[in-house]
Amino acid sequence: MPPTADTGQQEEDEDETQEFSTEAMLLNLVDAVIVPNYETLAERTADFAAADGPLAEHCAAIGTDADDAATATVQDAWRDAMATVQATEMHVFGPAADNSEALRKRILSYADAPLSTCGVDISVVLAGEADFDIRSRALSQRGYGAIEYLLFNDDLTHTCAPQVPSTADWNDLDASERRLARCTLAQDIAQDAAEAAADLVQNWLADGDDYRATFLDPEATGDALQHLTDGIFALDLLVKDRKLGIPTGIHDDCSETACPELVESPYAATSLANIRANAASFKTLFEGGEGFGFDDFIVNEEFPDVAERFRANTQALVDHIDGIDTPLGEQVLAIESEDRATECMNAFANPDTPTELSACSLLGLVKRVTDDLKIDFVAIVGVSVPGGAQTDND
Repeated sequence: MPPTADTGQQEEDEDETQEFSTEAMLLNLVDAVIVPNYETLAERTADFAAADGPLAEHCAAIGTDADDAATATVQDAWRDAMATVQATEMHVFGPAADNSEALRKRILSYADAPLSTCGVDISVVLAGEADFDIRSRALSQRGYGAIEYLLFNDDLTHTCAPQVPSTADWNDLDASERRLARCTLAQDIAQDAAEAAADLVQNWLADGDDYRATFLDPEATGDALQHLTDGIFALDLLVKDRKLGIPTGIHDDCSETACPELVESPYAATSLANIRANAASFKTLFEGGEGFGFDDFIVNEEFPDVAERFRANTQALVDHIDGIDTPLGEQVLAIESEDRATECMNAFANPDTPTELSACSLLGLVKRVTDDLKIDFVAIVGVSVPGGAQTDND
């Protein structure tokens, strides 16, 4: 029986008057944000890889009258699944960080290393052999980045050097044969990623040996706060540096005017959508969704102005992305001269000033939030800046 208006208002009033505690915040973030994110990830990756799912239907439709429609459907399904992958990138700790992030990298390895397109091309050929096992291939050839390459890249020519024997005869095959072989490998990779996502949920919730109980142990709240901090600092190390700073040439790890080859999701052109999903996930973790979040923690410590600044600056990130019309890859390619690099740097330094290089302004808006993370957030919450995020190279 649904609640009446009176009981619904009573529940809302009780929520508003509930006393804040760190334990209540941790419980809310785990049960209302983190675990649901992983459960959604497991559901969507399983649906994508299913025997009757969009990827299987796409493979079956290659060369038929249903080809175009099946291709559009599977690409939309990939985008939906990728959005759930990106949401979990903001809380990589615990099971996702174990064993050098092995499970996480089976789903998406962009944070660790660029996609090896030649490696994927070799895997396409090897996948036709009876003893092929996707688990034997490098992580840079697996995950949703590899699936993107296989499903969105219309150029079927392999990317390996001529002397690589595995792909020597690849270009002689007709287009349908190559597309089917690529789709077959995509199925193997999708199944592997779905199994990794299922393992993450299992590790969080398995009875008797679940990470959730360890994380919520009242005797270990300090450790839990640090783990959450390690996770949300992906906004700095992953989003600010790797996804924006390096491709735009502002980060020192790019030695050219720009590094377009390091843009995430170049074939599907979802780089900005990925960043938006990251920012939205960060915002939910910080604000706690419908329950307690870090903003409540900070207010409880009597720094309401800091909490409000975080909320406003994080919302500005999302709003700015929603207003960008030009894909990130296209903007980065436009930074082809010193003058354009200077324009990008100025946009980064003055992100509120309108510019054609809106991705550079976005970088500046991200840095506003991460600067507060490194100073006010860690001081108020009583945690440490994760290694690698203590100094900026941009």
